[in-house]
Amino acid sequence: MAQAITAEHVAIARPVCEPPPIPRPRRAATAGDLLEVGTRLGPWRIGEALGRGGMAAVYAAVHASFGEQLAIKVAHRSLLGQQYTPEMFLREARVASMVPHPGVVQMLSSGTQGDRPYILMEKLSGATVGKKLAKHALPRAEAIDILLELCDILRATHKAGVVHRDLKLDNVFVVDAPYDGDRRVKLLDWGVAYVEHEPDPFRGLIAGTLTYVAPEQIRGEVLTGACDVYSLAVIAFQLLCGRPPFAASSDLKLVHMHLRTPPPRPRTAWPQAPEALDELLYAMLAKHPKQRPSLDEVIRVLEEARDEIAPVRRRAVTAVPVFPPVDVLGRAALPLPVPFGAAWIGLAITVAAFASLLSALP
Repeated sequence: MAQAITAEHVAIARPVCEPPPIPRPRRAATAGDLLEVGTRLGPWRIGEALGRGGMAAVYAAVHASFGEQLAIKVAHRSLLGQQYTPEMFLREARVASMVPHPGVVQMLSSGTQGDRPYILMEKLSGATVGKKLAKHALPRAEAIDILLELCDILRATHKAGVVHRDLKLDNVFVVDAPYDGDRRVKLLDWGVAYVEHEPDPFRGLIAGTLTYVAPEQIRGEVLTGACDVYSLAVIAFQLLCGRPPFAASSDLKLVHMHLRTPPPRPRTAWPQAPEALDELLYAMLAKHPKQRPSLDEVIRVLEEARDEIAPVRRRAVTAVPVFPPVDVLGRAALPLPVPFGAAWIGLAITVAAFASLLSALP
């Protein structure tokens, strides 16, 4: 679904005042930032482009000697400078490795060739939720499954003292097949994550994407996991209601809405939404982080909503004879399914014994 805003860059300079003006970045990525197929970075040969963001691009990569296939994320050269240094770019690999969860894209190594920093990571097969929604809406039960997996990843993230800070549809990747039991979701792009008890390299910036940023990100407050809960609610709105909760014709209007406009009720776009889910999403978009529910509460309500939307079908009971054959001692010779229970077995044996007695009469 097309978004009404124009800003999809990673960081926007702002003063501390409320509400802040939203100036454009002084520089933008250029065509010269993209690498051509066949370019070498160390022992790695660059393949097709897998994705491009405001600060970097991701490519398929093959090891020139061993043929190993990975993905490589390369910073846009034109954006590197005093405000965005190679060290800030390479920080992503360290932060992602702090979160011990299979839903975090695996960072394998990092390096710099010349003035071009890069990160090697696992190569995924599938598509982001953003690309999936661009083709067709997802069934709501599947959407809730994705949200539940995101909650599990975020729970591990916050436990590690990390706030992702840039949750959005294009950073949620659904792999083609389960890679760990039933898990299918990977959370991408940890480049602007906030780490507790560490200097924030993005202090003084709105690090994130305007459609998803929490009010405290705009106000420049100390961040907690509630920041990700707010962004998760925006994703949930897009998946379940077909649109984000806030959209505007300009960046400044969108910032005003995040700061002051009461969030809409999900039932305005989805009248059949379960009442508890309607209340949950509304609460997740509270302007003050302490008023938002915990991830445990989010998980509980999402699980209940999933069961209400798509209840688990009971397995069909295997058909069995009304009067099962009996052995020489009058016991049932066929095992009966659990639903029949001991009472049915006893009745069957009694009937069989009675039939045998009748056949013995003259």
